[in-house]
Amino acid sequence: MTHITNCPSCNTQFIVTDEQLSQHNGKVRCGQCFNVFDATKELVDLEDYTKTDLNAVNDDETEIQTAASEYELSKAATEPPSKSLASEADDIVNKALLQDSQSTYFNVDDKKNESKNTLLSWLKSLFALVLLLAAIAQSIYFFRTEIALYYPNLKPYLALACQKIACSVDLPKEIEFIIIDDSDMQEDADYAGLIHLSSTLINQANFSQAYPNIELTLTDINDKPKLRRTFKPKEYLPEHTDIANGLAGGAEVKVKLAITATGESVAGYRIAVHY
Repeated sequence: MTHITNCPSCNTQFIVTDEQLSQHNGKVRCGQCFNVFDATKELVDLEDYTKTDLNAVNDDETEIQTAASEYELSKAATEPPSKSLASEADDIVNKALLQDSQSTYFNVDDKKNESKNTLLSWLKSLFALVLLLAAIAQSIYFFRTEIALYYPNLKPYLALACQKIACSVDLPKEIEFIIIDDSDMQEDADYAGLIHLSSTLINQANFSQAYPNIELTLTDINDKPKLRRTFKPKEYLPEHTDIANGLAGGAEVKVKLAITATGESVAGYRIAVHY
């Protein structure tokens, strides 16, 4: 079914169909001034319009026909009341303009919305990917020691990456797995005040660990500290020991220390390990 709608901006009238009105909730674009409006709210009531005009004229049949023709064929206030060939051409052109403008307007609008949604979707995906990669990189950085421990084949790659960002892949330092066994302290028979300490470090873990520091404390007869010194791995390990590889899991190493206690009365000692 066809209807007539009136542009509220330029008062140009167009013929529209039910199918056109059902699209986009009745919104159309004027083919004359390109104003977008709700065509359903601007429909011209042909019946009311005809009745009003017919009541205003005489009962003369010619005048009635003139009034009816005047509504049906007019496109603007200045258009002649009779339907001419030119007015029929105007109807066809106006309908074509209306359909074309509607199609162009809404198609462009839909394409813009679709492009915008696609762009937003890509941006969200990219942002999520960046966050995921950042989280993975951060985890690798903070847990690089544990990763190298459980996946030894990845250690060279981690070490190479650390060279770029000035970090290092350290050996584990689980001090609770390092124990001291078979300790003994003896005074040197030839040099007064020189004390020799021998002990054994054992790594009870099933993985290699960094060598710990050894803290030796000499005490008097009342078990009060008299002398204390901390020995680093390179100071107590045998010569040519590969410190970088650490103490292997389940391995042990003999430790021999010498300390001078000249002028001090020493009766006992304490030994501890720490990182």
